[in-house]
Amino acid sequence: MTARIRSTNAANRPAETAVKQPRFGGILWRFSRRTSGWASPLAGRRWNPIFAMVLHRGRRSGRAYQTPVAARRVADGFIISLAFGAQVDWHRNLEAAGGGVIRWRGRDYDVSGPEMIDADEALPAFDPVQRLFLRLAGIDGYIRVRHAAVVTR
Repeated sequence: MTARIRSTNAANRPAETAVKQPRFGGILWRFSRRTSGWASPLAGRRWNPIFAMVLHRGRRSGRAYQTPVAARRVADGFIISLAFGAQVDWHRNLEAAGGGVIRWRGRDYDVSGPEMIDADEALPAFDPVQRLFLRLAGIDGYIRVRHAAVVTR
């Protein structure tokens, strides 16, 4: 009979970065789950500059998903707030695929290279009212995605 030995040596594990959870993360997550039915149709519309729709594929399933996010357009792409932390599926799917599609103001944009940025760099892209709410909620995680191409739908 052979026994499996589980190594608990911390030196063998890769270093993990500590991700601070948003202040109201649990409350915002529950609220988001309950309101996604009416928030999804509003995201990405021509008249809505606040919310965009991230179109991505599942890492394992390959299924197509759409997720509404708070995003702002910048010169070379978009800045998206990670209101629920970096562990959310849409963010992990974008990282795994190296990009995806952002639907913003009625147009689809192929984006690539999601990269984490700090709040000091991200917040100036948002409107003053949005900045206030992002700060109050304690959201300090943001990603930048860069334009690959504009796709008309």
